Amino acid sequence: MARITLADGWKRLHTKGTVILASAFAAVTAFGPTIIDAWNFLPSDMKDALPEGTARWVSTIAFLLILVVRYTAMRPDVEKDDGAA
Repeated sequence: MARITLADGWKRLHTKGTVILASAFAAVTAFGPTIIDAWNFLPSDMKDALPEGTARWVSTIAFLLILVVRYTAMRPDVEKDDGAA
């Protein structure tokens, strides 16, 4: 049976760009009720200037970006050495 263990290099995971970005998107979604309260305080003419369903699409996109960022890797460019001197 499989065991659940910590990820490899877990002590340095907080320095990875994907973890930092996913944490930022998670924080945005966690503040959902606060964002809704701020939306309710906006004047109606400003709300009318935005397309219908903007708040719902922003939260959905943030959630999907969490998934995309978590399952991608950012690797530095490695220069190829062709052996020519």
